Amino acid sequence: MKSLSFVLSRSSAVNPWALLLPGLLLALSACEDGADEPDAAAPRPALVAEVRSAEANGLTFVGEVRAAQRAELAFAVNGVLSRVLVDVGAPLRKGDVLAQLDSRPLQAQAKAAEAEILRAQAQSAELRLRVERMRQAQAADAASPAEWTGVQAELAAAEASLKAAQAQRDAATWTLKQAELRAPIDGVLASRNLEVGQAVAPGAPVLTMDGAGRELLLNVPESLPIKLGQPVTLVQGQQRHASRVLRLGERLQAGGLRQLHLAAPASAAVGSTWTVQLAGADNNAAALQVPLRAVLAGATANKARVLRLAADGQHVETTEVQLGRTDGDWVEVSAGLKRGDRVVLAGAHQLQPGSRVKPVNQLAQAHREQAP
Repeated sequence: MKSLSFVLSRSSAVNPWALLLPGLLLALSACEDGADEPDAAAPRPALVAEVRSAEANGLTFVGEVRAAQRAELAFAVNGVLSRVLVDVGAPLRKGDVLAQLDSRPLQAQAKAAEAEILRAQAQSAELRLRVERMRQAQAADAASPAEWTGVQAELAAAEASLKAAQAQRDAATWTLKQAELRAPIDGVLASRNLEVGQAVAPGAPVLTMDGAGRELLLNVPESLPIKLGQPVTLVQGQQRHASRVLRLGERLQAGGLRQLHLAAPASAAVGSTWTVQLAGADNNAAALQVPLRAVLAGATANKARVLRLAADGQHVETTEVQLGRTDGDWVEVSAGLKRGDRVVLAGAHQLQPGSRVKPVNQLAQAHREQAP
């Protein structure tokens, strides 16, 4: 018995690693397996971008608000400006006097016309008396036919002179009235291009009035297919206004541009500018766009796949799309997507449907890259 105990004690003292070795080997094996297989539940970062409407980019222009009822005013006669009775921005009523020319030369012309009428009337009265005496002389065989014909011709000429003088008086009266420039509509004075003492030519615009209503004017390429009544969207800051095309310019502007007249909000300030989105100008305003980087190969050239974030925002799912035209780094797609969906940009081919991801917004990533 004593010998057996000695043997056991000796064996334990000689092989101290015999009991620890299996545990160490198991631990090392576990560490090696953990190094080769990462935690499958950890989400992978994924760069994503939001699906946008095709009309949100590209077909945008800038237009200026003008009054729908607008009047450019000019004097109809020559003259020198003597008075301006209104200032820019002043409210006006139809018929208000806005400016006046020096009327003294025109009054002189009117008086000369009146004097010519009096002269022609006196001459006509005298010739009527001569005609009456000549009629009596002819009845008594005391005047020749030539004398009778001659006095009748003189009376006709005098009456023609009287009518001409009357016409000159009417013209002088009208000219005298044109020395006053009056408001043709209700509105406000928008601009003034004259000063007291300035010589004015007939037909040269000197004042501009803005009346009721507002419209937006802009120039677009003539090749753009625009139709009357076509819907458009006006944007100014946070304001959005649904509008439409009211009129198309008949003549082309410089550079092959065509002028459009659009409906504008009644509250829009004249002279303010709005961004114009021409919805439906290419008959495809409802199309959506995704970045080209998000497109994965599909069964055919026009069909492809994209990975989009699921409703929980943490997993991805695949959807098939129909490709349309490209717009820079974006391409139009249809079916399977809606505006506001987010699609994976970088590394989509390495992800499987159902994979868990950590979305990184494209715009936020761009800002980080630009930061110093």
